[in-house]
Amino acid sequence: MLQLLKTEIKKFKSNSTITLLIVFFTLLMPFVILTLKGVFKDATGPIKAISEIYDLPMIWDYQGYAGSWLVFFFLGFMVLQMFTNEVSQRTMRQNIIFGYTKKEFFTAKVTVIICLSIFATILYAFSSAVIGMLHTPGFDFELLMDNNWAILRFFISTLGTLFFALLVAVVFRRGGLSMFIYFAYPLILEPIMRGLVIYGLIKSGKPNWTLMNYFPMNTLEDLMTFPLVRTSSDFINVHENMTLVHSYPIAIGMGIVYSALFLFLAWRSFKKSDI
Repeated sequence: MLQLLKTEIKKFKSNSTITLLIVFFTLLMPFVILTLKGVFKDATGPIKAISEIYDLPMIWDYQGYAGSWLVFFFLGFMVLQMFTNEVSQRTMRQNIIFGYTKKEFFTAKVTVIICLSIFATILYAFSSAVIGMLHTPGFDFELLMDNNWAILRFFISTLGTLFFALLVAVVFRRGGLSMFIYFAYPLILEPIMRGLVIYGLIKSGKPNWTLMNYFPMNTLEDLMTFPLVRTSSDFINVHENMTLVHSYPIAIGMGIVYSALFLFLAWRSFKKSDI
């Protein structure tokens, strides 16, 4: 696997798009959340609470929420580029003709995704810890570790998002179409489907609406959802038989299931496709 990773690095180290994506992600991840600091510096009332997002343990969830969007836009786009470029430039065909097996080619992409997920998680953990320590009065180690498995949740969220990007790239193959589906599904198509589920359940008179929470990207989002949604009872329990977010154990379990499913479907599709 190490040799496969080295080969992937050689392929894309001169690709300016890939380089810019990883550079922007690395620079923005630790600092993007700090841009809100000046905005809410003199806030009063309920908005004042937002100025305290840098304190431990709150920083873990706010930094994770911001980071998950950066992963979606930068690293997800990077995975799409890595695969669809190989298809359009026919380097995938050349690799397989001149020695790679399909399994080795696919494994190389999975290895890159795992490494990206580990890198993003390390960056998230380090930046969250540093920001939290610098902004929390009376900091202690126990307070630092009070994060509800945040590091694991962020890793699973990142891995699931990037495996979803790989699945879209493998199935649709063309760069433009893959990018459209990758961005449109979680931002437009899945919310519409969730809305249709709600509408159908209302029309049927069945009050248990939790089914809408099990859509794949919604489940991954629940790993690092916007913290105010999770902490406010007005948002969580909007109906006696309806919640807007999964509990952390369920979100972790479902996140692992969906990540494995995305990877399995991507491999099945790739194995059956022409090169």
